[in-house]
Amino acid sequence: MTWHERLEDFGEEIEPGSKFQFECHPGLKCFGTCCATDVTLTPFDIARMRRHMGIDTHRFLADYCQPFVEAITGFPSVILKHGQDGRCILLNSRGCSIYESRPSCCRYYPLARVIGNEGGSRSATYYLQRRVDYCNGLGRGPKWTIEAFCEQNGLGPYEKANDIFLQIPFAFDKIPFNLRHDKEVQTMVYRAVFDFDRFFEEYARFVQAVPKADDHEMIAVLTSIVLKLLERTAELAFKQ
Repeated sequence: MTWHERLEDFGEEIEPGSKFQFECHPGLKCFGTCCATDVTLTPFDIARMRRHMGIDTHRFLADYCQPFVEAITGFPSVILKHGQDGRCILLNSRGCSIYESRPSCCRYYPLARVIGNEGGSRSATYYLQRRVDYCNGLGRGPKWTIEAFCEQNGLGPYEKANDIFLQIPFAFDKIPFNLRHDKEVQTMVYRAVFDFDRFFEEYARFVQAVPKADDHEMIAVLTSIVLKLLERTAELAFKQ
C-alpha cells in the first residue's frame, strides 16, 4: 500500500529515463489555477515553511492548515487552507508568497512521487499528470527527465526527509485497526508529527534535545520517537 490511497489522482505512471514537456510561468492563462487543488504537507514541508515565516508549528497549523484523517488508513494529515477565491491561502497576485519554501507536492507538479511498501520492501514510482484540463503548461516548453526536473526544483532535501518520515505512516498501518481509527491515538500522532515545536516544548524533559537548526536531524529524531510511541501503544492494547 502507499501513504495516499488515491492513485488515480496522481496521473499515469512514467518510466525512469522517459521525458515529458512542461512549463509554468505567469504568462500562462492558467497560472495559479493548480493552487486550488488540495496541497498535502509533510513534516519537512512544515519545518521549512514555518521557518520561512518565522513562526512555530502551532501557529502555522492554526493559521494556514486544515487537518484531516485519511478515510482508509486512519492516518492524520494536513492540507493548506484555501482562501475566499478557492485557491491556496499562500497565493497572492504575484504567485506563491513563499515560493522559495514551497512544499514538496508543489515542487513535483506535474509529477507525483509515490512510495510503495509491499512486503516491507520500499519502491518509488513517479506519476505524470496528463489528464487535467486546467493546465496549459503540460505538453509544452522544455523536455524534462524525472531526475533533471527534481534537481531543478530542489527536491533532493525533501525526498531525503520525506523518506524518513514515511516510516511513521507505514508503521501506523501495522497497528490494530481499532487503534488506527481511535481519535486519541490519531490526535497523539498528529501533535507529534505535525505540531512538533509544541510537542518538543511539552515533552522535552522526556526526550533528547532536538537540533532545531537542522530540519533533517529533527525529522529523524521525531520519527524515532513516534515509532516508539506507536510500538508502545500497540503493546498496551494487546495486554488489555
